[in-house]
Amino acid sequence: MNRLKLITFILSVFIVIHTIVGFQCLGKPQTKVKQAAEGKLIEANIPAPSLEDNLFGIPTEQPVAIYLPPSYSTSDKKYPVVYFLPGFSTPVVYFTYWGVFQGFALRESIDRLIDTGTINEMIVVIPNGLTFMLGSFYVNSPVTGNWEDFIVKDVVEYIDCKYRTLPNAASRGISGHSMGGYGALNLAMLHPDVFGATYALSPGFFDKDGLSKNSMFASQNTINQYLAKEEEFKGMKKDEAKIKFMSFVTHLVIAAKDHDRVFSYAYGAAFSPNPDKMAPFIDYPYYKSDKEVVLDTTIWKNYENGFGGLAEKIERYKDNFLTLKGITIDYGINDNYKWIPEGCEYFSELLKEADIPHNLVKFEGGHGDKVRERIEKYMLPFFSNILEFE
Repeated sequence: MNRLKLITFILSVFIVIHTIVGFQCLGKPQTKVKQAAEGKLIEANIPAPSLEDNLFGIPTEQPVAIYLPPSYSTSDKKYPVVYFLPGFSTPVVYFTYWGVFQGFALRESIDRLIDTGTINEMIVVIPNGLTFMLGSFYVNSPVTGNWEDFIVKDVVEYIDCKYRTLPNAASRGISGHSMGGYGALNLAMLHPDVFGATYALSPGFFDKDGLSKNSMFASQNTINQYLAKEEEFKGMKKDEAKIKFMSFVTHLVIAAKDHDRVFSYAYGAAFSPNPDKMAPFIDYPYYKSDKEVVLDTTIWKNYENGFGGLAEKIERYKDNFLTLKGITIDYGINDNYKWIPEGCEYFSELLKEADIPHNLVKFEGGHGDKVRERIEKYMLPFFSNILEFE
């Protein structure tokens, strides 16, 4: 397992470097504006015991960025906390130093919003959601670790113990972009005792047909490629297959630049895991029978219930939704992932039918071209208005 952890670390470094260099939405670094007072940005690796015993040796320490408002160091006040979950293939540093999203920089941006009176002082926390497969989806998995528990228990408890927070749901909000938007709404739905409001930016949601429109099953060739690799790993010893798979994923990210195939593995490990199988430890919804490719409808349901299964989730968790102080779904009408606007509209219609109050916000833009604007002008003011302050 030590060897696997070393390999995981090395691969993660390669992946982060590659995604930073190759990312297509790089903006100019934000120009620093002199302000009356400055907050503090803290970057830490915090314990992640919830990730113990994952099958790929994903580290049980994870990076977190923490913003403390200007008055934190000169007062004994307690503050509400907003948690922001990054999207697929998105390391925390994209929001702190790299200016990837139109120049957004966590400390400088929030300092300015506070200085201009746009938002009240709050603590903002950005935890990692990145794995060597580029995404955890913030769900519990015996394959990649219990990422839901990492956010809800490890991160929240760490922040509440170390900093002066208002440790109640009414003073905690959770947001995120893309995969993180899904994670934010999903965690708020499951844990209204922890998070009192949620704002989902371009979240991954499926309507009734959304899974079939996703790139995971875009073509027969894509399915055949998966099945061929699965067959290759079956002929190996378990540890050998793990290492070969991890190396293969790194090749897809760095050399092939095939994030769609990586997404397929990450999604399967999150929503259809099977630790009893050979790597990649996934129950895949297709298999070969007499040289024919056959669909397993039971396993297909696992995949549907990840970003989809929304009607059943609303029925099951309606009381939880009604407990939340605020729900906002925010998406760009020109999102290049066409299934996202369709999924957001579908989810909103289901919430309406269930008489669950929420906001559906549409804007002229795509998946990642206005992230900074949505955070600064809409998401943070939303939480500033709705969370309880001391």
